[in-house]
Amino acid sequence: MIAGIAPFLAGLGLFFCGIHFIAANLTSLAGRKARAVLTRLATTRAQAALVGIVAGILTQSTNAVTYIVIGLSAMLVIFVAIDFRIAASYLVALAGFAIYFGINRDDRARQWINILLGIGLLFLGVEMLKSSAGPLREWLFAEGLVQYAANLPPLLLAMGAALTMLCQSSTVAGAIAVAAANIGVIDFSGACWIVYGANLGSAANYLLLARSLGGEARQIVLIQVVQKLAGFIGIVLLLAVGWTLATPLAEAMTPPIADTTAGQVALVFLAYQGFGSLTCTLFFRQVTHWLEHIAPPTELEELSRPAFLIHEALVEPSFALDLVDREELRLMERLPAMLDSVRADGEGSAASPTTLRSAGLVVGRAMASYLEQILDCDPNRAERERVVRLQHRTANLAALYEALDEFVVAAGNARKWPSSGRVADQMVEALHMLLAALVDAVKSEDAAEREFVMSLLRNRDELMERIRRRVLNEDPDMPADAQSALFAATTLFERVVWLARQNTMLLAAAHSKGGAAAGQGS
Repeated sequence: MIAGIAPFLAGLGLFFCGIHFIAANLTSLAGRKARAVLTRLATTRAQAALVGIVAGILTQSTNAVTYIVIGLSAMLVIFVAIDFRIAASYLVALAGFAIYFGINRDDRARQWINILLGIGLLFLGVEMLKSSAGPLREWLFAEGLVQYAANLPPLLLAMGAALTMLCQSSTVAGAIAVAAANIGVIDFSGACWIVYGANLGSAANYLLLARSLGGEARQIVLIQVVQKLAGFIGIVLLLAVGWTLATPLAEAMTPPIADTTAGQVALVFLAYQGFGSLTCTLFFRQVTHWLEHIAPPTELEELSRPAFLIHEALVEPSFALDLVDREELRLMERLPAMLDSVRADGEGSAASPTTLRSAGLVVGRAMASYLEQILDCDPNRAERERVVRLQHRTANLAALYEALDEFVVAAGNARKWPSSGRVADQMVEALHMLLAALVDAVKSEDAAEREFVMSLLRNRDELMERIRRRVLNEDPDMPADAQSALFAATTLFERVVWLARQNTMLLAAAHSKGGAAAGQGS
């Protein structure tokens, strides 16, 4: 009996290996460019739905799609019902030759070759399951296990759920159900119950995953739970109607489309996914509203959302650039709050410096992308020059956030010792005052105020060096850690001041260009 089951288990192992190769390598291929393409394609609900379908088909796992957009994946289950022995053999042969002759040395080439190998292994495994299932089928029938399980739909339901939770994919469990039906191990009804259980197991997987997430990431995972449960409710309603009419509707509706048991089970799997997705689409607003209530956005997500970058404004580059200006000002107004956690009499910002930095960098990247889209809209020469200046200011602003976050850490370390702590407190207050003045100058149209801020942000390298020497002279026994913390804090202070000065200079240049353009226009 063990020798008879071994080929079946080997086929199952090849099947799992194929699934892993496909999902792992397709996920790796979804790099920055692929994410940019997905972002541009998913500008409407219909386009986003299409992208989800394609991604689900390619990765063969809704889990993978969820991680990538952190779908609809029924094609694999349908493929299991088809004979792919010859094609699979050629795919494995091609992948083997490519590996042997070193064609897979490049990372991208290696990933594509692994995908081909995965597809070949997957379908070879399926065919091996079919061809080696004779002894297993005979043993199951001889022992009466098939008849026993067929009379206990809850057992098949639990088997499907357990298999999905083990494999982390309802697609895998559904494909196994199709293969089992194809070789006669279970009948159509039993395979359907495994499919139903597989989707319930998938819902349980997503629910467990949601416990470790928060905000929008948790919402994305929970909508998968809703989709799976909606599909199950649809199946329960279908079964209830069938029992009422004394007619198994699934068995009656699938034969006109598929003439094999495997094909009919694959259609049931597809219908399950389709009904759940359709339900979520029809009640999208209600579902998202409920998800926002039970999994509200995190503080970081709220701060990371651009307030003014409207896609529809791109048709008018001048107006779109005004929106980027407003987004820039909104980011700059947060700069002084970065120091609240280390200020002696700070009001205390609701967000930590790390959160403000992360949110600032996310919004900065959104601004950079928005500026690239403005360039794609063929602006005139003056608008192109304005885009370039805004790109420089956006990059400078991101560097400011990073330097401020590092300064806060260094200042906190310096405050552990009295002598370096006094200097750190003075630098924190001075920097807060300078940043507040910078924000006021950005808001103001007064050139004199900008000049005043420029004078405040003059080079302070010599001043910082004198401060370091004075502190070391006053406290020659200062520990090495305190000296390192003081040096880091003063160096980062210089960097923040330099970046703030650069930002002011870029703003002054922008205003002078704007004034010159206005003068020419008049």
